[in-house]
Amino acid sequence: MQIAGVEPIPEDVRRGYVAAGLWGGVGLRDGVEAVAARTPDRVAVADGTTTWTYRELAAAVDRAVGCLRGHGCGPGTAVLVIAPLIAPAVAVYHAVLRCGGVAVMLDRRSGRADVVNAVEAAGVELIVTTAELATSLQVADLDVPTVSFDHVMECATPSEGWTERDPSLPAAIVFTSGTTSRPKAVVHSLDTLRAGARNMADIVEMTDADVAFLSTPLASITGLLQTHLTTERGAGLLLEDRFDAARSLARLRAEGATVLGGAPVIIEELFRQAQAEDLHELPLRTMALGGAMIPREILEVALDRYGIRPVRVYGSSEVPVSTGTLPSDEGEGRYADDGACAEGTEVRILGDQPGELLLRGPMRMLGYLDEGDNAEAFTDGGWYRTGDLGRFEDGRLTVTGRLKEIVSRKGLKISLTEIDDVARRLPGAEEVAAFGVPDAETGERLALAVVARDVAAVDFDSVTAWLLDAGLAKWKLPEQVVVWEQPLPRTESGKVQRRMLAADGAGSRTFLAPRLR
Repeated sequence: MQIAGVEPIPEDVRRGYVAAGLWGGVGLRDGVEAVAARTPDRVAVADGTTTWTYRELAAAVDRAVGCLRGHGCGPGTAVLVIAPLIAPAVAVYHAVLRCGGVAVMLDRRSGRADVVNAVEAAGVELIVTTAELATSLQVADLDVPTVSFDHVMECATPSEGWTERDPSLPAAIVFTSGTTSRPKAVVHSLDTLRAGARNMADIVEMTDADVAFLSTPLASITGLLQTHLTTERGAGLLLEDRFDAARSLARLRAEGATVLGGAPVIIEELFRQAQAEDLHELPLRTMALGGAMIPREILEVALDRYGIRPVRVYGSSEVPVSTGTLPSDEGEGRYADDGACAEGTEVRILGDQPGELLLRGPMRMLGYLDEGDNAEAFTDGGWYRTGDLGRFEDGRLTVTGRLKEIVSRKGLKISLTEIDDVARRLPGAEEVAAFGVPDAETGERLALAVVARDVAAVDFDSVTAWLLDAGLAKWKLPEQVVVWEQPLPRTESGKVQRRMLAADGAGSRTFLAPRLR
C-alpha cells in the first residue's frame, strides 16, 4: 500500500523516536499473548453478550488468524472490517494485524456509499462483517470475498504461528470527515497507533487493574486506541454498542468500569442519569474529556460527589492524543486547558496567537490514502495542519476554535461539504447548504437549508428519504430541514456563510426530526 504526497518527518526526528523507545521495540506478542500468559483469567473484553478472558481472547485471535489466512489474508492485504462494538470484531482486528494485513475499519452505521468508497480507495480484498450488515449494505454486489464474524469465530483452522510485522508499515485505516466532500482515509502504522495509545494510557494512568468503558465505534481512532492500550496494559475493555443512559450506567456499575472516555455529551448523559438515580458512588476513577467541555455543574458532580479525576486530551484521527493533562496537575489545572505535550509531541502556532495549530510527533499518521488529500495537510518538516486554532504558552495548549467546517454529533464528525455535495442533487433544489445548530442532547445537530423552486414540496421525511437513497449513511442525515425563502448568504468569493444560516431567520418553515418534535 503506497502513500504518496506526504511531507515526511525528518530522519533525525524519526531516529529520536526510536532512540526514546517511542517507535519499535515492542511486538504484537507483547499485547494479547503476553497478558494471556501472565494473567490468563483476567477479563479482556466483554460486549454484554460475550465475555472473554485473556486466555479466551488469545485463542479467538489465533483461530481468526488461521481463518483469515485461509481466505487469502497476508502481508499487505486490505481487509475491510464493518463492525459493531462486539468482542469478535476486536479479535478479527488483532488477527488482521498478525496476518500482516491492513485493517480497513468502518462502523456498523456506515452507508453503502461509505463501503464502496472504502473498497475502491483501499483496494479491499476481503470483507468481514455481520450477516445482517452484509445483506443491508448489499456487499455481495461488490465482488469481494466476504465472511461473517460468526464464520471466523467458528473456524477450527490453526494459525500455525505468525511472524511479527514491520511496525512502520500501514496497519490500519480509519475514515474521517473533515472539510472535504468525502471521508478521508487516514492510514496508521503499528508505531503511530501505539504512540497514541501509550499517550492515552499515560494521561489516564492506566494499569492492569483498570476496566475501560468504550461506547465510541471500534472503527474510530478512539476505538482502536482503547483496543491497543487495554491489551498492552493488561486491562479490561467493556464494549457498549448501543448507548442508553440508564442501561449503560447500570452495566458500567455492574462490571466495574474505572476509566471513561468518549464524546462529552455521552459522558454528560451518564452523570445526569446517575444524579437522577441519586447514586452516591460509582466505580469510575477517571474520565478523559476531549473536544467540548461538559457543563460545569456536571463536572462538579463528578468531582465532588463521586471523586472522579477528570483529564483533558486533545487530538484527532490524524494525530491522536497529542496533548493532555499531566498527573501532577491539580484542581482546575486538570481541565482548564488542553494540557501539555505528550512525549515526543511538538506544537507550532502559525502567526499570532491564537493561530493555526500544527502538530508533529510519533503518533502522527502516515498520511491520507488519497494523494490529493495530503497536498494541503502538511508543511515542510512533516508538520500536520490540524485545521484548528489554538494558543501554546508555557508548554500548555489551549484550543480556541475550528477552521474545519464540520458538525460534531455525539463526538461523530460530519463533513458539511460532504452533505452539500449529496444534497445539491436533491430534486427541485436551487441551493442547499448544511450547517450546525447547538443541541442539548447531542452537542450539535446537523441542519440543511434548502432553497427550492416549489417550497410546498419540501418536508423532513421526503428530504431525508432521498438522501438515504442517495447513499448517505443514516447517522449523517440532517435532523433539521429549513426551507430558505431567499438566496443563501454568501461571501464576496461566493462561499456560503454557514454561521448566518444558524443565526438568520430567513427560513420560514422548519422541519425537525421526530426526537425534536
